[in-house]
Amino acid sequence: MFFGKKSSTSTGCAKACGWVFSFLLLLASLASLIGVYKSHFLSSGATFGTTSGSLALIAFVLSLTLWKKSLCCCSGEKK
Repeated sequence: MFFGKKSSTSTGCAKACGWVFSFLLLLASLASLIGVYKSHFLSSGATFGTTSGSLALIAFVLSLTLWKKSLCCCSGEKK
């Protein structure tokens, strides 16, 4: 009776904010992917092992992971 299953209902505003946040993270992921490309393929050819290339890869992975997690939260999954 007192320890029953609690239902968590989200309001429409909270869901809309979640989807907007997810869309902004998608844009950040795409921008970081462009940064990875630009930092690894310079005018002189492909370059690997630079600081800017490493930081671009870290930013891409971080934004992609956050975007994936935000999609799980928006759809209602718990992972």
